[in-house]
Amino acid sequence: MTAASLDPGPNLFTFLSSDRDTSSRRRETFAFSLIGQVVVVLVLAYFTTRIFPPSGTVRPLSRFDDLPLIFSGHNGGGGGSHDVLPASRGTPPRASLDTQIVPPTVIVPKEMPRLPVEETVMAAPEVKFPQVGQIGDPASKYSQWLSNGPGGPGGIGSGCCGGIGPSTGPYVGDGPPGLFPAGKGGVSVPEVIFNPEPSFSEEARKAKYQGIVLLFVVVGKDGHTYDIRVGQGLGMGLDEKAIDAVRRWRFRPATLNGQPVATQIAVQVDFHLY
Repeated sequence: MTAASLDPGPNLFTFLSSDRDTSSRRRETFAFSLIGQVVVVLVLAYFTTRIFPPSGTVRPLSRFDDLPLIFSGHNGGGGGSHDVLPASRGTPPRASLDTQIVPPTVIVPKEMPRLPVEETVMAAPEVKFPQVGQIGDPASKYSQWLSNGPGGPGGIGSGCCGGIGPSTGPYVGDGPPGLFPAGKGGVSVPEVIFNPEPSFSEEARKAKYQGIVLLFVVVGKDGHTYDIRVGQGLGMGLDEKAIDAVRRWRFRPATLNGQPVATQIAVQVDFHLY
């Protein structure tokens, strides 16, 4: 009785017993495939087990000139010559960002100076006022008389100090002292000297949410930040975190002719997970 030979059929390692050339090629293919699978597994294991600590970062402000600069125009000026009557209606004189030499006046002086200098108000030339025909306060309702108003010294209105309106300074209009356009007309750009990083909100941290918050910021003469507003937000509590951080920033304020001035700029606060 003859024993039948068993044929186990092909299996995973049959290439090891194939002819030499075919076996060599298959061994190389198998080895490359095995190495590639091991690399993929290791990469997946790394990214699924690594913990990313949340951290808010601020873009380096050495490139501050690259940030958009916001110009809101000037406002908040005032003056007068202690007249009894309110200031009369009129048009401000020429607007200029240069240091004011002669404040505006409605009443023409009886004696002209030997060296006449043009009167101006400190405002950007781009700011256009309604044309009335005579020098005065464009916000006044009175045109029956000529008056510089009860404020003073110098200027027109009920405010102070060489401007036009009820506020303070050589500017025009009602409101806080005017904002200068940073980087224009001889005005420098504020330089950040202290910018603590923002923290992530718990909601954003759990969702691994990240991005950029754009804020409009007024940098005062004292280098502190004021009137912080969101230009482009992210939500999930990150807008508030960005505002809290920028509120603690400190700047070397912008200057005009060597004197510190208030400016409005835009800053970007980055929230990235590392």
